[in-house]
Amino acid sequence: MLSKEAILDDVMADYANKTVTFEVHPHKPKEKWASIHPCNHGKVMKKMIDTVAGNGGEIKPHQSLFTFLKFISSVVPTIEYDFTVDLELD
Repeated sequence: MLSKEAILDDVMADYANKTVTFEVHPHKPKEKWASIHPCNHGKVMKKMIDTVAGNGGEIKPHQSLFTFLKFISSVVPTIEYDFTVDLELD
């Protein structure tokens, strides 16, 4: 298993130990696992959707998972996704 430090090497510094923390796994109580907290996902998703709308675009419901993965890729940029759709966030 990777050490805590090795895991955090893949996490953007702004999110380390804030959005991404280490918690006891519910089925393996002797181990701590990295966890991405959902408490601010709604706010971040809303900001992304508002930014797209402000640029004249629209995110449709079937694009929600893709939008969520865009957020996750900002937290853990070393994870590669097959992005076949692009969002205009400028």
